[in-house]
Amino acid sequence: MTISSLGLSLLILTMNLCIYSIVGSIIGAKLDNSQIRLSAKNAAYSTFFTTLISSMCLVYAFVTNDFSIKYVFNHSNLSMDPAYTWVAMYAGNEGSLLYIALVISLSILLVLLFKPKDMIESEPHLVAIMSGFLLFFISVMVFFANPFDTFQTNIPSDGRGMNPLLAHPGMFSHPPLLMAGLATISVPFSLITSMILTGTFRNNGLDFVRTTSLIVWCILGVGLLLGSWWAYTILGWGGYWVWDPIENVGLMPWLVMTAFIHSIIVQRRRGMFRVWNVILIFLAFVLAQFGMFINRGGPVVSVHSFAASTLGYIFLGFMVFSALFCTLIFIANYNKIYSDNKIESVISREAAFLINNFFLLAITFVTLWGLIFPLINEVFYNETVTVGAPYYNAVNGPVILLLLFIMGIGPNLSWKGTSNSNLKTNLLYPSIIATIAFIIFYFSSDKPFMSSLAISSIVLVLSTIIYEWVRGSRSLIKNGTHWFYAFFKLISNNRKKYGGYVVHISILLVALGVVGINFYQIKIDKVVSIGERIEIGNYKIEIAEINENNFNDRREKVATFLVLDSNEKIIDTLEGNNTFYPSFNMASIRAGIKSSPVEDLYIIPSDFIDNDKMKLIISINPLVWWMWLGGPIFILGTLISLWPRNYNKS
Repeated sequence: MTISSLGLSLLILTMNLCIYSIVGSIIGAKLDNSQIRLSAKNAAYSTFFTTLISSMCLVYAFVTNDFSIKYVFNHSNLSMDPAYTWVAMYAGNEGSLLYIALVISLSILLVLLFKPKDMIESEPHLVAIMSGFLLFFISVMVFFANPFDTFQTNIPSDGRGMNPLLAHPGMFSHPPLLMAGLATISVPFSLITSMILTGTFRNNGLDFVRTTSLIVWCILGVGLLLGSWWAYTILGWGGYWVWDPIENVGLMPWLVMTAFIHSIIVQRRRGMFRVWNVILIFLAFVLAQFGMFINRGGPVVSVHSFAASTLGYIFLGFMVFSALFCTLIFIANYNKIYSDNKIESVISREAAFLINNFFLLAITFVTLWGLIFPLINEVFYNETVTVGAPYYNAVNGPVILLLLFIMGIGPNLSWKGTSNSNLKTNLLYPSIIATIAFIIFYFSSDKPFMSSLAISSIVLVLSTIIYEWVRGSRSLIKNGTHWFYAFFKLISNNRKKYGGYVVHISILLVALGVVGINFYQIKIDKVVSIGERIEIGNYKIEIAEINENNFNDRREKVATFLVLDSNEKIIDTLEGNNTFYPSFNMASIRAGIKSSPVEDLYIIPSDFIDNDKMKLIISINPLVWWMWLGGPIFILGTLISLWPRNYNKS
């Protein structure tokens, strides 16, 4: 048996296991037969192992350069850097579908192993729903996008190669995390749907739903941030964030999941927002399927569509089915999830969470409208309209500022209601600090009013968090605890709350980087010869040399830049390259970057005019370094929130 036939056979076996687990779970639940339910559950377990071995078959085909498999031929060649050989497995449509199936099957295994005992009643429905989701992706591969399809004759001796824009260290993290994040939204969706169908969507299993949602949300968020870093270093993606359609379809589910994570806290604490939470998780799931549709054959053009195919109509159909399924489940079970609990005061933490959710959804729908409006306009008016960054920045910018303001206010509010005196006391110092920050930046800069407002909003939120930490630590210090130990003990005693604050700090750092590059960037565009110097800010840039290298699959021009300070002292040496791939008719441009907490010096070798002359785009990007620091802090905050309160210290 060849590696291709083994891989396909395992996919067919996985498909049958999915069908059996779905049917067996339904029949077992109807007949209340524990043996049938257990058998169906074991079939669901088994899908991970069959999918894993099938995935290993494809990786092995890449590693061994088995060009008899069409997918390997299209995404690999003999001149490829060996480090990228195995990640090429998910560089195209068929392989990425297999990777997504692997992630889903692993999710099934982990969820069934670690779900709490109080969810035993909903287990058959959970197995059926998650297996059904996996069945869709497996069936697409078996019938329409076989990653193991082979050449019957004239087997090529070399492959076409991987998309050159994917040959980047970010390939090891961004695509797998982003795809995993979108795919695993199915986990909290399946958990909540199964609980709704069995009438147990009250308090049972809510902690587990929150835990899985946080993990999914973190994976997706880190995937988005790593994608921004990748696009920042390679010019071909358009920049760290340009509101590209594929960027948007990844962002929208993350925003909705952010709203869900906040409101599930209210349901757990106050028994409220059950209907709202169901709407949010259903919306996140449907938007994730919308993202699959856009990325795999949707009617929009994007440089990020590395998994594009002719199967868009299949994913569109599944998205419509998902939306109808969610609607029917919601309508049929509304009485099971409805809650009579109401918000008692607009000046309360639960009210702040709700307002926060509305702002997040506003950003989501503004982004969605910018994505679908050109399609509607083209269908009904036969006009081509482009919606770019100016629209998103102009509409979403004020909403994001309001969201930051609520982030600053919310931690100072109490459950059920907050007295005016307490609110004034809690907000006094953060408000003073934020006001001072606004005055300083507004009168010391000629930048727009919005830039000062944005910075003061960031300062408000940060001051609120610090003030909360100071107040919380003070009581421990009074009891004789050292301030350093008191700080960490405070976090340890309430990991969910203070882990959330750490996550908020990471969001502030990302926002700081966005403000810096959007409002305070300095940029020049100039043709420069070797030995000629160009001044920007406190730097002087000189082209030291230009080298040309020819490879089997590409022509590469590398420019070496000397970076000098105002005293003519060389402080750094940077390289930027412009590489052309004839087989893809595509260029890949990598910037030379000198990064520091204050600013990035960003040098783009835009075009090589001749052997000693080139066009440079040079910019100084303030505070971008903090954006990338936000990633590790984001992960740290999520881990703190997830860390169990009770554990064996030994």
